[in-house]
Amino acid sequence: MSMPALQLFRQARPEAEITVLTKPGLKALWQMHPAVDVFQAPGEILPTIVKLRQTHFDHVYIFPNSFRSAFVPFMAGIPRRIGACGHWRRLMLTETVCLPDGHQQFEYLKILGVQGEPPAPQLNVPQESFRTLEEKLSKVPNFGNPVITLLPGAARGPSKRWPAEYFALLSKKLRAELGAQILLAGGPDDVAVCAEIAASGGPDVISLAGQTKIPEWAALLKISDCVVSNDSGGMHLTTAVGTPVVAIFGLTDPQKTGPLGQSIVLQKSTVQARDVARDSDAARLALAAVTPDEVFDAVRVLLKG
Repeated sequence: MSMPALQLFRQARPEAEITVLTKPGLKALWQMHPAVDVFQAPGEILPTIVKLRQTHFDHVYIFPNSFRSAFVPFMAGIPRRIGACGHWRRLMLTETVCLPDGHQQFEYLKILGVQGEPPAPQLNVPQESFRTLEEKLSKVPNFGNPVITLLPGAARGPSKRWPAEYFALLSKKLRAELGAQILLAGGPDDVAVCAEIAASGGPDVISLAGQTKIPEWAALLKISDCVVSNDSGGMHLTTAVGTPVVAIFGLTDPQKTGPLGQSIVLQKSTVQARDVARDSDAARLALAAVTPDEVFDAVRVLLKG
């Protein structure tokens, strides 16, 4: 969700060296983004502070609204530290920003001090990732068309996960009525649920969960004709590679965190919140209210589009 703001910032500051400080596991993601020059991902707090201090940065724009995210650049002595106040951070910032209403992408525009219509998020998937992905899919017999990828995981937990049995029913319907090739994807934590769905969805449903690095995952989403996803990082990764997505929401607010590309959002709850407990009965019921038939119809609309 921060990518559109970074792309506008790059346009406004073509001469700037832009470094993204991110968790080590997300370094491969930012290496695919054209607006960023340098990547740093030391991991632990103290080595990060030392490395930032040695690099002599002029400005830091702090996207997360956490104490730690402001503490690290403060201790590194970066002269200008811009971010939103709150969480006991005011004294660690040299400039504070009042965050606007609306989608979260506009918060990052405000923090970076850029204006304009946000472009779609953009990632450049390496050609090597398509090659290695093709090798992993080479043993699939009678590869179908269209290719529909399902993302049943969500790092936030059960409150964002559409029922696994619904994904299985959707798989059967997509195969029976559209002749679709169904792929399942996700990280190591999603292996079990993807295996469950693949076992119930039919012999030609293929799970690659836990078998792809981030660039290969992006390549998989890129070759898909449509993706069905929970409200998750995979949903945003789908729009960043330009693939349409059916996004299933429970209680979380799509007006704040919804997909930024071509999409259909399905949500039955009239109560929406930005933060929801990881395991909420109300969120589970809201997700279960979205039926496989409704998701199937949304997929068909996006495929026609």
